[in-house]
Amino acid sequence: MAINADDTLAMTTPDLSKPSEANTADVPSQQRIDDEPMRLITSFNDVFVFVASLLLLFGTAWLTISLPRWLAALIGAAMFWGLSEIFVRRRRMALPALYYAFGFLATCASFGFSVLYWVNGLDESSAVTEQPVSGIVLPMMVGYVALAIGTVFYWKRFRVPATFAMGIGGAVAMTWIVFVLLLDEPFIGALRVANIALGLAIFGWALRWDARDRKRTTIRSDVAFWLHLLAACMVTHPIFWALMPAYPFAAIAVFVLLTGISLVIDRRALMMSSLLYVISAIVNVLMTSTGTQSLAVVAVVVGGALLLLSVFWQPARHAVLKLVPADLRERLPQ
Repeated sequence: MAINADDTLAMTTPDLSKPSEANTADVPSQQRIDDEPMRLITSFNDVFVFVASLLLLFGTAWLTISLPRWLAALIGAAMFWGLSEIFVRRRRMALPALYYAFGFLATCASFGFSVLYWVNGLDESSAVTEQPVSGIVLPMMVGYVALAIGTVFYWKRFRVPATFAMGIGGAVAMTWIVFVLLLDEPFIGALRVANIALGLAIFGWALRWDARDRKRTTIRSDVAFWLHLLAACMVTHPIFWALMPAYPFAAIAVFVLLTGISLVIDRRALMMSSLLYVISAIVNVLMTSTGTQSLAVVAVVVGGALLLLSVFWQPARHAVLKLVPADLRERLPQ
């Protein structure tokens, strides 16, 4: 489904990832596109509102715990939407926006999943493991539909850049939680392959958002950032699960490849999502060879290398881009 997000959005809806005009003078002049600015907090008032919202919604959840799950989820979704109208659409607060978007989408999925139980007169209190697979699949489908509808409506109303990533990530997380409890190991392997395939598709979609904002000045770039982050987790974790700890050298080689891709697309998400695995792989190699102070050596080497890469990111990127075909370079971030 194509979603149009042209530059006129900034005139009618809040762009939560860019400074407002009043604060533009406060942004450091040395900040570059490759710094990947990510605004999580606009002011300390964000933290104040976030904590107050946590208390409010915790109390609401506690008071509605005796209600049917679908009704409690509906009340929660209404509260998240109402708070978003005030603190996201009007006040443009970044941290509450992430919390409200996550909460709204989670309650949408919960509503869709539980409403079918209520309609069919099933016992909502029974655990997932006590249900047959056939009895879980249909509620999951309804949960997916409710989550998709909630994602689209929340995006159209509030333009929170992380909305799409949260919606897709929520569907993936729901699938893993349910099927890990119900399926045997061979099916889990197939689920990992499907996870990688979907992650690659999301990665391609993120590149399309990036290609439409090569200078990274609009909300498209921020949507791409969150999609890249989700895609990186979905692709790298299953691969490194398969390689570690038996194949540490292969894990290191994959990390080097991901570093090259990160330089080409000018995004660090791929590297960061695999960093813990490559540290584990290097420790494994050093322990089999010397066995002395391996963790300290790895911390110094990896930390120093990453700091050097941060300092020389642009020269390194220019060197890698020389290996990329010219027609592809024209579509990459500048």
